[in-house]
Amino acid sequence: MTHEVVVTGIGPVSAIGCGRNPFWDALSSGQHGFGPITLCDASASPSKIAAEVKAFSLGDYVVHGEVMARRTPRTVQLALAAGVLALHDAEIDLDGCDPERFGVFVGTSIGNLDVIVSLNDRLTRSGTLPPHAAFHAFNHSTACVLSSFFNIRGPMHTTSSGCNSGLDAVGQATRMIQAGAVEAMLVVGTDCEVVPEVIAALNASGSLATRYNDTPGQASRPFEVGRDGNVIGEGAAAVLLESAEHAARRGARVYARVAGYHVASAGQNRQYSHDQPELDLRPAVRAMAGAVREAGWQPHDLDVVNANGSSSVLYDRLEGQALSEFLGEASVAVRVHSQKSMLGQHGAGSSALQVVGACLSLRRRMVPPTINLDVPDPACGPLRLSATAEEAPVRRALVHSIGLGGFYYSAAALEAPPQRQVAKTGLQQVRWSEDHNPKFRPAEEFTRPLTPWEPRFDP
Repeated sequence: MTHEVVVTGIGPVSAIGCGRNPFWDALSSGQHGFGPITLCDASASPSKIAAEVKAFSLGDYVVHGEVMARRTPRTVQLALAAGVLALHDAEIDLDGCDPERFGVFVGTSIGNLDVIVSLNDRLTRSGTLPPHAAFHAFNHSTACVLSSFFNIRGPMHTTSSGCNSGLDAVGQATRMIQAGAVEAMLVVGTDCEVVPEVIAALNASGSLATRYNDTPGQASRPFEVGRDGNVIGEGAAAVLLESAEHAARRGARVYARVAGYHVASAGQNRQYSHDQPELDLRPAVRAMAGAVREAGWQPHDLDVVNANGSSSVLYDRLEGQALSEFLGEASVAVRVHSQKSMLGQHGAGSSALQVVGACLSLRRRMVPPTINLDVPDPACGPLRLSATAEEAPVRRALVHSIGLGGFYYSAAALEAPPQRQVAKTGLQQVRWSEDHNPKFRPAEEFTRPLTPWEPRFDP
């Protein structure tokens, strides 16, 4: 038996806003999150702008978070905040769930690379390292922290497949629920790429935008003739996935059904080239077609594509042409947009935020704009792009992500539920702390203020 998988909670932590409503308000109105790099010294970098999560404090999400943050890598902090937001949004009573049938799946591209670099510097200077170095230096520390903090005792996994990692975490967690191995999975994509060594590497490959240092809001220009590269950044997004049966038992509001997921790699003894890559459309088309085929759809059944659209000179062209080939005659009808025009490209956080954006498009019946789309690049194919938000009867969405180098492509198909579901008053409550346990509002859009979460322990 294959179990249907649904999204019941979302938690974006991004440069344009944290939490469902602030994120969507900024995304749908075309507000960008770019500005001068402040998280590290970028004075020697040709690209001096980034999408940073401004004024972020773990204490806004976690009791005594300021103390925890002293030793917790920023990537882990962003993920934990996203997890709190998603579980809050899902209105789930964790004490009412079987913790051994509840898992954690994390996607990250570079993990805690900044910590590894700083530890190397410290070891060189002093010859010693702190005891916690053995934990925070590794990519799996995020999943460990989430599992421990929320007392989730089911499967715990980490995937690292480049910028696709956030989307792949959603897809692979979906497979586990479909197989009946678990009933629910907290899935997080997280990365902070505003790290000197990462910036230097991407500058060396010619990947980053450099023309718009004085006008950061214009720097990310997906599918536009004036684009000159990605804008680096940071962010995280969490989604709560549940089997449809588990969600129905607790009266959960459903954003979307995960209808299909597919990955494809280029193969053919491909080698990395930053300036003359092999622009083979076939793996991207296979990923898109595989996700849509699993959903039981045809390309013309899609309403919107949340595209990779990173503002890369090369890969926007590849993706645009692949979309045109895949959609065929439906290219004139299916809306395509890139939220990276406002959020930049920052590894697993980017593709996880794409999933959140797609869920909200389905929920709000609206396609966000692709900003800075002054003159669409004809080399990207005849895509239906819009520089303004469009209200539309959005029912079916495709999310597409490309890994650096064009080695690997991921796609997921998401479908809105048959009707807009409303969480029911008083069915479940989230255990924010022992003395604070508010009731749910009987409203479609849940707006209860966030209360910092205390770590959960066995009774």
